[in-house]
Amino acid sequence: MYELLARAHLAGVPTSRTLWAHVAKSLDTVLEEVSETELVSGLLKASLQHPLAVAAPRSTTHAREVLQWLRDQWRARGWNLPSEFIPEEISCPDYAPEVSYKTYVGWGGSVMGQVGVTLLESDGGITHNTTGLTTWYGAAILAQWASDNPAIIAGRRVMELGAGVGFTASVILTSPAEGQPPPLTYTLTDCHHHVLTLLQHNLTLNLASSPPKREELEKFQREVSEELVKGEVEAGEVVPWPRLSHKDTNMSRTTSAAAVPTVVEVGDGRVVTKVGVLQVDWRRPPPLPPVDVVLAADVVYARHLIPALVTLIRSILDGSADEEHSQDMVIKRKSENRSVYGQQGKTEREECNMMQHPAEREGAEFKEKQRISEEINEEDKVSKRKEEGVNEREAYIACTRRNQETLSVFLEEVQHQGLSHTLVYQATLGTDTALFLYNETHLPVKIYKITLPHNVPHPDV
Repeated sequence: MYELLARAHLAGVPTSRTLWAHVAKSLDTVLEEVSETELVSGLLKASLQHPLAVAAPRSTTHAREVLQWLRDQWRARGWNLPSEFIPEEISCPDYAPEVSYKTYVGWGGSVMGQVGVTLLESDGGITHNTTGLTTWYGAAILAQWASDNPAIIAGRRVMELGAGVGFTASVILTSPAEGQPPPLTYTLTDCHHHVLTLLQHNLTLNLASSPPKREELEKFQREVSEELVKGEVEAGEVVPWPRLSHKDTNMSRTTSAAAVPTVVEVGDGRVVTKVGVLQVDWRRPPPLPPVDVVLAADVVYARHLIPALVTLIRSILDGSADEEHSQDMVIKRKSENRSVYGQQGKTEREECNMMQHPAEREGAEFKEKQRISEEINEEDKVSKRKEEGVNEREAYIACTRRNQETLSVFLEEVQHQGLSHTLVYQATLGTDTALFLYNETHLPVKIYKITLPHNVPHPDV
């Protein structure tokens, strides 16, 4: 019971949901085994006093709701009401947060000794004219399936479309599969500027070696809330994303990689995944880094965006969306890098090096050669996978049944653009893990594999 209560409270599940009814059923049984005082203490330690609840600022509205639920349970049973169950003692901040921290226990890697991921997000639904500020049910199914099938992304370049606040990526990247290499790169994309800010922050929160302290989280929560209420943008309007420096959340420790704005490198120092965030408008996408696998969850909801979404997926699968448009260009760039120190004459970089102390120059040259070597090795890994026939580009799209009509439109568009689709997985979440929007345990999520058959021309050509 205590574990189930912790899951419900830390994820901010409203007490009206079915999950709390399961907690209520256990109260009488537990009271037969412990004293009332021990029960009260256990309930509080599993909810409001839980270490994870204290580590990050939670919704005070939800905390009051939980205490009121406990009071109602005591009164319904005719028990003496404990003094600890007084909602009025929970102090409210001097502003109304638009977003709060939620922890999904049982998913992903370790958080303070427990399995879980923590995200800053809204309380649910469509808020501020976007669906991306909260975790949706399909993201959990996609994360579960990808974690159970690590070979799909092992050693490959992954891009997630409509990544939202980052649940799927946080789970995948914090729970590496034993015996499988991690992805080479993992690029998360979305379009709404506020969503991207939360996404980048949440990745740092879950992936950085030194996560932010509570004071830093409170400061960021306030800043984001203030930005959200400054002015609404129309649904579908694209505002450039003012990428934050995140000095208070350890973002300054990261380095850039290729065309992906790197957030953090995940790994043991020998094998790492370069994780980045990119703003992508499906209707007018920018040049993208090379991609082997596309992941997306609950992106098939807006009928008017489906053609653009499928066109983007197709361009990724046929390679035309890549910044590197051909292997010849990659080989040429690598060749130029290999000979950068053997050219006749001085490049701008060499002229700069000549001004350095010899020891510093040797150190700089060594680092540059090491960087080039790492890039070559990464390309060689990709080339090897191509030779082995495992580098066929593919997309995996998780769709919840609530979007049945738009799902049909999506699959029709997939066929129209010459792509193939196969249903590879279908599942629903059990009651004990129904922590997500609308508690949709009764709605199945289908995951479709999308591929581009060889020598299939685009229908518009």
